[in-house]
Amino acid sequence: MAAKKLSDDEKLLWRTVTERVSPMRESFAFEPSVKSKLKSSVIRQKAKLTEFHIGQKAKAAQFTPSGETSPKGVSANMDKKNFQRLVRGKLEIDGKLDLHGLTQEQAKMMLRVKLLQAHERGKRLILVVTGKGKQRTDEFNRQIVGVLRQNVPMWLRQAPLSSIVLEVTSAQQRHGGEGAFYVYLRRNR
Repeated sequence: MAAKKLSDDEKLLWRTVTERVSPMRESFAFEPSVKSKLKSSVIRQKAKLTEFHIGQKAKAAQFTPSGETSPKGVSANMDKKNFQRLVRGKLEIDGKLDLHGLTQEQAKMMLRVKLLQAHERGKRLILVVTGKGKQRTDEFNRQIVGVLRQNVPMWLRQAPLSSIVLEVTSAQQRHGGEGAFYVYLRRNR
């Protein structure tokens, strides 16, 4: 909807109102509702920070490719039983895509082409192997995640793949562990 342009009378009225307004002298204290108090206490509990001292080595953050899952291990996109089977590596893998040794651009193009082909052929579960990447740390001693490992989940959430990908989760150790993802595709309709 396009914004309405103000008439000259409306502009004059607005100027006179804003000229008469004076700032509040006393500080205004906002008292949050009970609901927001509860939410903020829950957020504070989740975000408990441990004490950190200069020179102390930071703990490596755990990488979760598909974002946060609920505490019960349920996906919003899949039923609980199939999601649990996916996470445990119990579903039958229909294909494997190995991105080792490819540049970012090559890997991105191959991922798009192969997953779109797999979807057209009615495949459901594809194992995408990215590798863990080189074990490196940056100047602040933070663990650097491999480029492909970091970017593949992001690419899967972008068009055109976002329309065919139902769920992405890290693979079980026997299928590549941290260096691979299970990509569960939507049904071909």
